[in-house]
Amino acid sequence: MRRGFKKLGLLSLFMAMLLVVLAACGTDTTEPEKTSSDTETPKESDSKVEETAGEVTNASIKVVTTMAGTDPAGAVFEELLKEFQAANEGIKVTNESQSADAGTIRTKINTDFTSDNEPELMFYFNTVDAEGIIKEGKVIDLENAEGVDLSGYNSMLEQQRNADGKIYAAPQTGFYEALFVNEKLFADYGIELPTTWELYEKAIEEFAKTDIIPVAVSTEDSYYLVEHYALAAGGMENYRAELADKNAAWAEGLDLIGQHAKMGAFPMDAATIDLSIAASLFQQEQAAMLFEGSWAWGSIKEAGIGENVTVLPMPIKSGGVTGELVGGASQGWFISTKAYNDDTKRDATVRLFNFLTSEESILRLAGATGQIPAKGELTDIDPRLAVGHKLIADAPAIDAPINDRINPESFTHMRTSVPEVVSGAKTGAQVLDEAAAME
Repeated sequence: MRRGFKKLGLLSLFMAMLLVVLAACGTDTTEPEKTSSDTETPKESDSKVEETAGEVTNASIKVVTTMAGTDPAGAVFEELLKEFQAANEGIKVTNESQSADAGTIRTKINTDFTSDNEPELMFYFNTVDAEGIIKEGKVIDLENAEGVDLSGYNSMLEQQRNADGKIYAAPQTGFYEALFVNEKLFADYGIELPTTWELYEKAIEEFAKTDIIPVAVSTEDSYYLVEHYALAAGGMENYRAELADKNAAWAEGLDLIGQHAKMGAFPMDAATIDLSIAASLFQQEQAAMLFEGSWAWGSIKEAGIGENVTVLPMPIKSGGVTGELVGGASQGWFISTKAYNDDTKRDATVRLFNFLTSEESILRLAGATGQIPAKGELTDIDPRLAVGHKLIADAPAIDAPINDRINPESFTHMRTSVPEVVSGAKTGAQVLDEAAAME
């Protein structure tokens, strides 16, 4: 079709020129015909594709993520790195991932960046934890980086947009935090599931009479405990408050933890065990309930109790509606500015980024944990996992963990002070005052 138009155009041009020649009594004004090279110049974007598809040699990349320890996604992540290196023989990837538990990953990232030893690629918290790194220009704006592919994302990508309008992190999965419940234990002991605050307290009271621990928690590593009790005490409206507000519901939430500890809600050694030990109590069916994130399904399934477990929203005591959730997409893939500006690492880093954030890779990683993927959809999903996905779909309100929104030292003070609240040495209001003073 385009060739036919070209012929008609040339004929018209010839006739017009002939009339001009006749009018000018023989003046020669013949125009040379354009060649195919004049009309089919390669586009700039085509050249970029060819460049990024070229072979990368002798590039070494360090990658840091939270997909390690008990995280079921860790094994899949290792498989992906092996597949990538097999397909890109010139690229060596060193995996320095660490568990997100107990804040060790935060310490590592802060140390790496302050010592000029940052990873080329990292999967990290796109929260208050990354604010300093972003402000110092240590990570790149992904939307305007040559070769970076952000196509195919669902709405989770837009949730990553920074206050300055740029996107520094590409999400992998979304998550929720909620109350994991061993339905079999509830049935065996004739206790009604904790779908309301009253039933939650009743379950604590009844299980405390047995050899089953009502709620498996660590009171010092009390990330999930603090957040869910703050949500329960005042609903989402109060949960979204700023620390500087010293919201009364947050203080009440801390005090409720102390009250429930006195009811026998938690393990006897809750002040000395960590999150992983608390989770193992639930996995061994020594505890009936567990506050955790959607990533916990992998280890629950590995423990062989998946058929006995369901997940429920934290019952709201007052000020909100049961069904409100802690959740979002708080982690994403960052590319360091140092790597992007290094001609020996840029192409390899961008290539690994595009590989790990492809729909296929994201679905494989999401499939290991049952989390909600940022690209595509999980198929043939386990009915237990589907329950959690429905929690997200039905939630009247969802917001990020308090831990992601306030000064990390302030939240650390709040959670590590829980044992003192339990012992009666401090009140929730005192702890909140102290935490606010640290901002």
